[in-house]
Amino acid sequence: MHQFPNSSLYLVINPEQCKFGSVVETALNAVKGGVTTIQVRSKAMNDQDFVETTANLVRELACFHVPVIVNDRVEAVTAANASGVHLGQEDASVTDARDTLGNQCIIGLTVRSLEEAANAPLDLIDYISIGGVFRTTSKENHDTPIGLDELQIIVNSIRSRNPEIPIIAISGINEFNAMQVMSTGVDGIAVVSAICESPDPEGAALRLRRIIGKDRPERMTA
Repeated sequence: MHQFPNSSLYLVINPEQCKFGSVVETALNAVKGGVTTIQVRSKAMNDQDFVETTANLVRELACFHVPVIVNDRVEAVTAANASGVHLGQEDASVTDARDTLGNQCIIGLTVRSLEEAANAPLDLIDYISIGGVFRTTSKENHDTPIGLDELQIIVNSIRSRNPEIPIIAISGINEFNAMQVMSTGVDGIAVVSAICESPDPEGAALRLRRIIGKDRPERMTA
C-alpha cells in the first residue's frame, strides 16, 4: 500500500467554507503555512464540479508534493488524479475501494468508537482518523463528541493492533485545544474551520504547526 507521507497537519477543505478566498487560494496559503495533506470534501457539489475542483487543486499543489485526497467519492480519485480517498462508516467499504483503486492509492478511514476501531481493516488502510473529538459546526454530525478520554482509549486500542499506522484526530480542533489532542498519542490533527474560515490561512496553519511540531508535548500514558 501507499506510504502515507505526513499526517501531522491535515486540512479538510470544504469549498462552501472558504470564506476569504477560493479553494485553490486557501489551499496554497495553508500549505505554505505547513499543511501536509489536503482532503476535498463537499456534499453540495455535483460530481463534475467536484472532479474539476479537485483536479485543479492537484495541479496547483503538485510542486509542493502535498497529497490531495477526496472524501467519499471513490470514482473521483482517478478522474481527478488525486492521491486517494477518505471513507466514513457509511461510505463505500474499504475492501471495495481498495479493489477499485489498487495498492498505490491512499485510503483513510474514520472511526467514531472503540467498536468501530476494533473492526477497522488496518491491513487495508494507510491511516485512520478518530472523531469527532469535539463539537463542530463544519459538518452536520448528530453523534455526541467522544472527548479526549475516549480518544485516548481508542488510540491505545489501535496502537495495540498496529503501532505504526498513522492516527489523526478530527472535529472541532483548533489552536486552543490542539496540544491536548496531540498529548493522547495521535500523529496529527485534521482541521476544517480553523483554517478555511480564517482570513489568514497561512498564519493559521503556521500557528497549528508550531503547536504540533516544535512544541509537541510528550504523549500521555494510559
